[in-house]
Amino acid sequence: MLMQASLLRGLFSAGQNVTIDPNGTISTISLGTVTDTGDIGSLIGSLQVVSGLVAQDLVAVSHAGSDYAIAYSNFLDGITIDQAPAAVAASNSDTIWVAQGSNVMASQSLGAIWVWMANNLPTYKTPVIEITANTNLDTTVHNRRILICSQPVTLTPLTNNMGSGFQCVVINASSGNVTLGTGFVTSTGNFSVAAWQSTEIYCVAYSGGTIAFASMPSAATSSQTAVPGQVLALAASGTTSTMIGVSWQSPTAGGVVVSYTVQFRVTGTSSWTNSAPILNATTYNLTALQPMTSYDIAVVAQNATGTGAASTILTIVTAAAVQPTAPSQVVGLAATATSSSAIRLSWTGQTGIGAATSFTVQYRVTGTSGWTNSVPGITGTTDTLSGLTSAKSYDFSVIGVNSAGSATVSATVTASTLAVSASVSTIVWNVLPTGSYTAGSGSIGINAQVAPATSPVQFGFSQSSTVPPASWTAATFVNTNLWGAYLPPPATAGTWFTWGEGLDGSAQTVSSSSFQVA
Repeated sequence: MLMQASLLRGLFSAGQNVTIDPNGTISTISLGTVTDTGDIGSLIGSLQVVSGLVAQDLVAVSHAGSDYAIAYSNFLDGITIDQAPAAVAASNSDTIWVAQGSNVMASQSLGAIWVWMANNLPTYKTPVIEITANTNLDTTVHNRRILICSQPVTLTPLTNNMGSGFQCVVINASSGNVTLGTGFVTSTGNFSVAAWQSTEIYCVAYSGGTIAFASMPSAATSSQTAVPGQVLALAASGTTSTMIGVSWQSPTAGGVVVSYTVQFRVTGTSSWTNSAPILNATTYNLTALQPMTSYDIAVVAQNATGTGAASTILTIVTAAAVQPTAPSQVVGLAATATSSSAIRLSWTGQTGIGAATSFTVQYRVTGTSGWTNSVPGITGTTDTLSGLTSAKSYDFSVIGVNSAGSATVSATVTASTLAVSASVSTIVWNVLPTGSYTAGSGSIGINAQVAPATSPVQFGFSQSSTVPPASWTAATFVNTNLWGAYLPPPATAGTWFTWGEGLDGSAQTVSSSSFQVA
C-alpha cells in the first residue's frame, strides 16, 4: 500500500544537532568551525606523523565550548611575560634557555652561569688607552679605561656622551701638566695633573644636575714641587770609535724625576750638546762621535718644576777607528760574449771591514803577455767591455780595491767575442738529437760544422721537414768551425726535426733524421 509522506514524517523525529525540513531534507546543526581533512573521527595513533612544525601549521583547540584551529606560531604565544606569575627571589637552581653549539634549546642554571663568570673575572684586565692630543671624553671610548697621557694635553668632559656612572683613571706620563678642561669639578679646586700623578674621573647625575668630577691627588708635597737632586754615579758602560755608552743612578734628594738629559762636549770646549729627554731609563748611548776624541759627559734630572744640578763630569776618549785591511781575492769571475764586440763580466761581491769598495778589470788578447788594458773604479760586481774585435779570444781578471790597498789578482777567465754576422754557405750536422725526450724538460745539445768557419748560425726545432721553426736559438762558437747550442725540448709531444741556418737566414738546413718528444 501507499502512505502519504506527511504521515511517514510523523513516524520520525530529529535527533540532537539534526533537523528535518518540511520537504524531508535531513541536515546537521554546526556548533563550531570544522575543517574537513578526511581524518575527523580517526584515532590519533592512526594519523600521519610529521617530524617538525612550522609557524603556519594548525593546532586544534577548544575555545569557549567551540572547536577551532590555531596557527602554531600563535599557539606558542599563549602566555607572555606579563601574564606569567611573579617569581620569588632568584636562586642558583633557577634555569634559563640557552643554545649550545646549535639552535637546539637547552636549560642552564643561574648557578652554573655564575661559576663561569667567576672563573673568567680573574683574567679580566682594564683596557689602557694612550692619549697624545687634546681629547673630549665620552663613554664609547673612555669609560672604565685607564687613560695614560704621554703628552701634556687637555681633557674636556662631554657629559651628555659620558652619561651617569662613567668612570676612568688618568695617569700623566708626560713631562708637563695634564689640564682638566671646562666642565670639570675637582676635589681640590686644582685643574692640573702634575707629571707622574693620577686622577679618577666620574660622571654622575643627581638632583643638582650632571657633573664631571675629578678626584685629584692631595696637595703636592715638597718632594713633588722641588726640583730633582744631583744625578749620581755617572759611569761609562761601553766605548767604540764612534759611540760612548753611559749609565747613572737616580738622585737620592730633591723632587721626583720625570726625565733625564745627557750633556756632552769635546773636552776643552765650552758649549754643551743635549740629548733628547730620556724617560724611564738610567742608561744612554751617545752615537756619531769622532774616533780618538776626548768627550766630557754629564747628566741632569728634570721635572715640571725645573732641572736639578748636573752630575759630576765624566771624561772618556773614543777608541781609534778600525782600519780596513786590503780586500781578499775576487772569486766567481765569469765572462760571456754578448755580441761580436762586447763581453760581459760578473763576479762575487765582498762584505766586512776589508771588503773592496771598487774593482779594476784587466784584459788582453789570449796568448799575449802582460795586461794591456784596464778599467778601474767599477763599484758594482758586473761590467760589460765593448769595442773588442769580433771572433777573438780574450783573457780577463779583476782586482778588488779599498782604502787599505789592492787585492791579489783574481783567477783568469777566457771568452771569445761572437763572429760578425755573415752568410753561411754550408751546415754539416755533427751532433743531433736521438731517442725520446720529455716535453719541456731538460735540454738538448746540438752542434754542426759551419762554412765559412766564423759565420754564426742558429738552431731550432720544427714538426715539419719542410716548414722551418717559428723560433730560433743562436749558437755559440766552440772551436775551429764548430758551433753548438743547448735547446729546451719542445713543449708539444710528437715527431720533431732539427733545423739550422745563418743568422741572416742563409744555408737553411734540416736534419734527415727526427726525434721523439713524449
